[in-house]
Amino acid sequence: MCKYSGSIAKSLFALVLCAGSSQAQVNVLTANGSNDRTNANLEEIELSPATVNGGAFGKLGTLQVDGQVYAQPLYVSQLPMPGQGTRNVLFIATMNNSVYAFDADALSPVSVLWRVNLGTPVPATVLFGPNGDISNDVGILSTGTIDLQRGVLYVVSEVYDRGLPLFHLHALDLATGAERMNGPVAITGAVPGIGAGALPDGTLPFVSPQHIQRPGLLLANNSVYVSFGSHGDQYPYHGWMLKYDASDLTRQPGAFVSTPDGSGGAFWQSGRGPAADRQGNIYAVTGNGDYDATRNFSQSFIKLSPGGPALLDFFTPKDWQVMSQNDFDLSGPALVSGTHTMVGSDKLGNLYVLDGDAMRSPTGSSVIAAHDGSIFTFALWSRGEDAYVYTRARGEPLKCFAINGKTIYPEPVSSGSELVQYSRTGMTLSANGGLDGSGILWQSTGNFSDPNAPGVLNAYDASDLSRELWSSEFNPARDRLPPVAKFVPPTVANGKVYVASSSKVVTVYGLFSPPEIERIVPVISNLANAASYSQDGISPGELVSVFGSNLGPSTAAGTEVDGSGWISTTLAGTQVLFDGIPAPMIYASASQVSAIVPFGITGATTKVQVRYQNEPSELVPVAVLPASPGIFSAGGSGSGQALAQNQEGTFNSAENAATPGSVITLWLTGVGQLSPPGLDGAWTGATELPVPLLPLVAWIGSQKAEVLYAGGAPGMAQGIIQVNLRIPASSDTGPAVPLSVTVGDSGSQAGLTLAIRPI
Repeated sequence: MCKYSGSIAKSLFALVLCAGSSQAQVNVLTANGSNDRTNANLEEIELSPATVNGGAFGKLGTLQVDGQVYAQPLYVSQLPMPGQGTRNVLFIATMNNSVYAFDADALSPVSVLWRVNLGTPVPATVLFGPNGDISNDVGILSTGTIDLQRGVLYVVSEVYDRGLPLFHLHALDLATGAERMNGPVAITGAVPGIGAGALPDGTLPFVSPQHIQRPGLLLANNSVYVSFGSHGDQYPYHGWMLKYDASDLTRQPGAFVSTPDGSGGAFWQSGRGPAADRQGNIYAVTGNGDYDATRNFSQSFIKLSPGGPALLDFFTPKDWQVMSQNDFDLSGPALVSGTHTMVGSDKLGNLYVLDGDAMRSPTGSSVIAAHDGSIFTFALWSRGEDAYVYTRARGEPLKCFAINGKTIYPEPVSSGSELVQYSRTGMTLSANGGLDGSGILWQSTGNFSDPNAPGVLNAYDASDLSRELWSSEFNPARDRLPPVAKFVPPTVANGKVYVASSSKVVTVYGLFSPPEIERIVPVISNLANAASYSQDGISPGELVSVFGSNLGPSTAAGTEVDGSGWISTTLAGTQVLFDGIPAPMIYASASQVSAIVPFGITGATTKVQVRYQNEPSELVPVAVLPASPGIFSAGGSGSGQALAQNQEGTFNSAENAATPGSVITLWLTGVGQLSPPGLDGAWTGATELPVPLLPLVAWIGSQKAEVLYAGGAPGMAQGIIQVNLRIPASSDTGPAVPLSVTVGDSGSQAGLTLAIRPI
């Protein structure tokens, strides 16, 4: 059973989440693998140092497209396609403004499931002049983002329209490529400001021809965030971040500009997307330009609010001005998964680790000189609140540095021996969770400015970077990589590696004979209310725990959110299904998984199944009740001291008892249907709080307690209910006064107590 300690909020979240977080990657839905932007896939079980180094790994084939590929290929597993069954699908966007959906497993022959073109691309010379570092055309330059719940891929195209470059935001149906969400829309914007290019009335407009859309798109807070910077620092320009309603692209709820009263401050980030934490806060990095710590924030790490977006906090290096004048841009960002710890780098070879909750604090930052040359990209292997960060600079070996909390250690824990001439690399870490010995660091490198120079894909043992497992140059006649596009991370998914190229092709690598994976079949032993551990039955919206064997990963994984900010129904390869409906996942381990029963279940019974790595358990019938309330306990055992908050905000305990007449707060699950109806996977907001449909009555000792509030717990998953009670003035007192709640005709577990002292 899960244990917890600390503040009220931490204790409740630890109970509900049941474990530290990890970022699973069943799909690759956004740039850099996830909204943490770690460049990591921690759900890879086929590719390991043993299988890649065994001589059975190499080029499987190529996927031809109509333009250069600067956007990272995205991957959706088991996607229903009209008339074609369920497919693993790879989405590729090109600089010719085309988007392709390929069958990710069909290489001989190749199967194009659909293709759309979104308009005439812009000649690169129009944007960069004759000597720019992008040749030919500029169309879809950034990596899009996928919303699985809505079934759409958001991308930004740059179109040459009557001699002007114009941007459009699209929402393409995953199954057909058709436009949805009232798209496409022309990207425009304006904010108050007097900076470069401002109008006489104090309005700063977004000017398409002066900007380029380089960072990956961000899907968070039911919104799509689109970021812009410059064409090679050609003034005037600003760092723009425009926010669009993900359900209706015609609505633009907000915009942020990094230098509204100055100039510069591009969102470049080496193509990396802005990061977002699980509360929806956004983390981004600005390039050279003006800075005054008031309205202009060039050369800074910034944190933005979910709404607006508006500035919450920032960190600016002390030598920002010299860095800015010499184009020593910052890069990043990434978050250690499940935390607010922000990681970044710069062109001087420094690595930054920042406390996202106190970025300007004297103790909120840790900076080391990792290399002598520029660090354009990096990968993170998150290990709870700690991580390993992998870096490369020109003429230097690969290095791995350890992050402990908010501190990064200056000496590498592992280094390679091979030196490369080029530092604008792509980098991805694949591993089976945190399992030691399972990690591979994939790196694509090459002379991006020479269209005839082959690239190189390398695989290194992530635990020992001096050990090169494989290279596309070991057997160049078979495996040679075409010229690479700079900064694009390889996409690693389901035993294959997909590498983008500037030569109109994506190269696919994998195992020629994938190893036989031993079947590990999940077995359900019992299912219980996660608060009370009652096994009498379940109710809609109830947080339940399933116990058994082979239910999930050996390394426990905590709650994840999908691209829309809702609780994911797949966690570390694990799903819990009720009558075939996947439930929002809260926790997954080999012996216990926790999920929230879908609100839509009906009938007298439901059949429960656990799937782990696509292996299903037997179907287990469970009774469905109108309500089956359980009160969360302080020790996580389901009995004894209740998890309760006294009126002054402290824990209730024998040493810290409440008094008669005061208010106490409890948390429950299993109260049944809500009004308004509960939403599977949604978080409870601060307004429109759902309340139980059935009446709720509470008893403290032998007396009925006044229920002041019973409804959704703000900031918690829907299905967790907060109850505020007034202790009767004549209440029984003592260190263990009985507590119970009845919802409809169902009562909570016996044995729960409160500590109440006489006045």
